[in-house]
Amino acid sequence: MGSNTDVGKVFNKFASLYSEVSNQYTIERRYRRAASLSKGRLLDVGGASGLLLSFLEGDIYPIVLDISYGMCIESKSNHGVDVICADAEKLPFSDDSFDTVVSLEMIYYLNNPLNFIIEVERILKQDGLLILSFYNSKLSFLVTLRELLRKLKLGNMFADDGNPNFTKLEDLYQYLENSPLKVISINSIVLFPFKIFDRVNQILEKTFLGRYALFNIVVIGRK
Repeated sequence: MGSNTDVGKVFNKFASLYSEVSNQYTIERRYRRAASLSKGRLLDVGGASGLLLSFLEGDIYPIVLDISYGMCIESKSNHGVDVICADAEKLPFSDDSFDTVVSLEMIYYLNNPLNFIIEVERILKQDGLLILSFYNSKLSFLVTLRELLRKLKLGNMFADDGNPNFTKLEDLYQYLENSPLKVISINSIVLFPFKIFDRVNQILEKTFLGRYALFNIVVIGRK
């Protein structure tokens, strides 16, 4: 994988289509969960076209940050919020600035995720939360499936977005080992990526099968 800037350039190519090609059901489940945990001044890192903003309620004051200029334009156009085009490993904010930092399906694009964790710890207030979402590493066979779909050219959703890896929970714990941050909770959601299975998903996610859900949502706070 190239630099974080290279990833931004890739996302520029399909920024205008991002909201349309994303799976609306899985977005609703993940983003609604993240929104329900959010509070106060919020930074959405890797916020793309601003999909999270549609699910925020109450006294929340969001800023969207993305390294893709095209995504920043889409987010500003769609939602009219403050948008900053910047690198997640070099967050342009002062210390103790945010009550919530949300980063959904972004961390595995970074060259050095540890730099991102260090930066988040710096800008979070003392009672602040970091909310992460990433694909379940137990389902790595999906990488092979994704590559097949790309070869078949089945839509822009399967463009080469530079996503090479799954983030393992073990890696996340390693990033936090010498950090003042700790994992507060982990939720695995969505076994079947279709709304017709919503009730089934909600039941199975609470069983041992939850470990095979598509996404992990991790809430992180201070030790």
